Amino acid sequence: MCESYEINGSIPWWVVQTKPKAELTAMQNLKNQGLTSYCPMFKKECSRGRQLKVNTHPLFPRYVFVKANSAAQQNIHVIRSTFGVSQLLKIREVPTKISCKLIHEIKLMESEKFSETQTDFMPGDHVRIKKGLYQNLEAVFQMNDGLERAVVLLSIINKPTPLRIEKHALNKV
Repeated sequence: MCESYEINGSIPWWVVQTKPKAELTAMQNLKNQGLTSYCPMFKKECSRGRQLKVNTHPLFPRYVFVKANSAAQQNIHVIRSTFGVSQLLKIREVPTKISCKLIHEIKLMESEKFSETQTDFMPGDHVRIKKGLYQNLEAVFQMNDGLERAVVLLSIINKPTPLRIEKHALNKV
């Protein structure tokens, strides 16, 4: 985290592009080389088949930040060849810099929002039921009912009727 004396931008961060899905690998290998790195994360619901899991994902896929302190400046040549790293982003051979203040703000936002989970469905979304007794009927997503179930509103005889259903049985319309 940026210390209070660094918030004004005394030590910037560099932007590193990673190989696909290698953000955590790159961060671990940068750490092993004595470099400070950061990759903002968020939680998202993911469904695979009949299972619904909450996974963490990078906020900026394929990008991590490296603190441009003296250790990084002395080892700038090894960043590019670090396992998991694709390249150090540069403009005319000068590494792209991000202010410490911006990194600090991203970290604050991440710590406030990390407990929230991004879901595939939001209240009011129109969904189609793809399995079971109500197959091919449209409904309105109302809310999550645990990790794997949801409450949707079916319009039966012009009256909204709540139905609890597994999330993997729903598709957005």
